[in-house]
Amino acid sequence: MDQTQAPILDALQQIERRKVHGFGAPGHHQGAALPRDLAKVLGKRVFEADVITPKGLDDRTEGEHVLQRAHEIAAEAWAADFCRFVTGGSTQSLHTALAAVAGPGDTVLVAANVHKAERAHVLAVGLKAEIVPVMIDDAFDIEHGVAPEALTAALDANPDAKAFVVVSPTYFGVTSDIGALSAICHARSVPLICDAAWGGAFAFCEALPDDALTKDADVAVYSVHKTMGALTQGSALLAQGELVDRQRLWMAYELFETTSPSVPILASLDVARREHALHGEAIWGKTLERAADLRRRLNKIKGVRVFGRGDLPAGSDLDETKVLIDVSALGASGYAIDDWLNQEYRVSVGLSDARHLLAIVAPGTTTADVRALARGLAACAKGLRKGTLSLAPTGDALPISALGVEMALEAGEALFGAAEQVPLAEAEGRIAAEMIAPAPPGVPRLVPGQRISAAHVKWLSANRDAGAFFLDPIDPSERMIRVMAEAAPQALAAE
Repeated sequence: MDQTQAPILDALQQIERRKVHGFGAPGHHQGAALPRDLAKVLGKRVFEADVITPKGLDDRTEGEHVLQRAHEIAAEAWAADFCRFVTGGSTQSLHTALAAVAGPGDTVLVAANVHKAERAHVLAVGLKAEIVPVMIDDAFDIEHGVAPEALTAALDANPDAKAFVVVSPTYFGVTSDIGALSAICHARSVPLICDAAWGGAFAFCEALPDDALTKDADVAVYSVHKTMGALTQGSALLAQGELVDRQRLWMAYELFETTSPSVPILASLDVARREHALHGEAIWGKTLERAADLRRRLNKIKGVRVFGRGDLPAGSDLDETKVLIDVSALGASGYAIDDWLNQEYRVSVGLSDARHLLAIVAPGTTTADVRALARGLAACAKGLRKGTLSLAPTGDALPISALGVEMALEAGEALFGAAEQVPLAEAEGRIAAEMIAPAPPGVPRLVPGQRISAAHVKWLSANRDAGAFFLDPIDPSERMIRVMAEAAPQALAAE
């Protein structure tokens, strides 16, 4: 198909040439009822593009097939059989993918470091999630992907599993061996769903890791907004092969997608695909050069350590535009350093935690951005070493390897059962009744039904005190936690 086309953008341009006397939604009627102060910030043109898909982007019955043509072109660009643009982010795409392969009561295998999106769908639908362990990097205290032998063991233990969900690349840019994992799954007719939220551009540049679909993943989910230039919430859902029923996938998409999708988001997805299909090598060649420049500058700073190819586990690859910086030797919390960089140098990194910063180099990253981060971190490190700068310490956080997963109850029973709030410090041994997912990266450290260990209490408390932001707790102070009421487990045991 002609990758120079952008059907959604073309349709929007036609609307600009021929205004409509509208008597339907949206109520601002292409910016006619736009408050002046909002127009100054956002501009009027974004509202002119904010139309609905029928009787707006397309005719009343969507007979011009604007969206359908955009999806077909995108499917070819990613070498897939099926594509849908999604305006609710990759969270919605993952919900859709899981709904296409498993129903209430079914078992799905999920990598231990999946995003809260997958765990939320499991909770909402009533799936049984069996955890597949991931490789732990003790030197950097981060999680990598799934080793083939871990997947084989999980499938042996759960022969009725309907699918396996893996995160590749991770938030830190490390891939799993998708070819090996997909072969293991396909030998048992189990589809592999790849949460490739950070890997949407891989298909368009040889210097980036292999795209999941080229390694036989059955479904891949891409957050096109994260790195490829689409508007926030723009995601693409791709599928190939026969293991996933495409009619069911289509139906699941229609169930979850709003009937009023944001046309500006759709247009940005359409154009991001076109730009990458036509110019992906050039776009990411320059981006990788800037990432290499940043790595060189950071490696000169005393007291910081940058994750590189030499640190990869076997079978993995690295997206070198994700620059992971270990700042633990500086004696200050990564959260505190993040805040200091933002305040003093107007530098905002993609992630911080107790001992790390993650700089994400994207096509929009400039040389000035690279220099500002390197200059700011060098100044911070120098001040901390000399004692002229004092920031909050890392604290007494346990390594991530200490956090086991013991499910005491089915997640739904815990979420919807009788619950109470207790101080986090007193929660050891209790059963969680809410999800706790420090963000970013949004990986749950507790889910409903999970037994709270002493390690969880210590890890969560230390990270909270070091500056973590927990995405989900009912208590915004992060000092109370929702747990099953004491009587509930006893009653269950009596039955």
